Amino acid sequence: MESLEERISRLESIEAIRYLQAKYQRCLDTRDFDGLDACFDDNVVSAYDNGKISYKGKAEVLGFLKKVMTEHMPSTHLIHGGEIDIISPTSAKAKWYLEDFLLHRIFWVKLHGAAIYDVEYVKDDSSWKIKTIGYTRCYQYFEHRGILNLLTLGKTSFLDAYKKLKKHNQDSI
Repeated sequence: MESLEERISRLESIEAIRYLQAKYQRCLDTRDFDGLDACFDDNVVSAYDNGKISYKGKAEVLGFLKKVMTEHMPSTHLIHGGEIDIISPTSAKAKWYLEDFLLHRIFWVKLHGAAIYDVEYVKDDSSWKIKTIGYTRCYQYFEHRGILNLLTLGKTSFLDAYKKLKKHNQDSI
């Protein structure tokens, strides 16, 4: 059985991780890349789009996010829940329910989706950092100028569905 001090320490870690994950989401949507940098462990590994897009190390992960999260694409990434497990005083993992909305101003594209984030955290001398981060899509709905609407479920990404639709359209000509 945990002592009172151990239980308090575990609860403080859970709250620090909630704060860190909320900061990550806010910094992502506000394009605060210095803030994002502070969220990551130096050796962070990311796996976006059901693991199809993966980067290793803070510089690669931030480089990818800077490339895709531009001022031309406002976004909202909302997290819910937070099933946080403290593995040790310096290690934790969590599952978060994500609902995201992205708009692309130039290409008139809208994406709305849901996913489950899987995140691992590591604590250095002073604070918790994101060690690994990735998500698996539950669904995503893609709309292009109101003409093309695609709903993809589970592990099918928008790109997979778009390629199939494009091939289908070419085959039927």
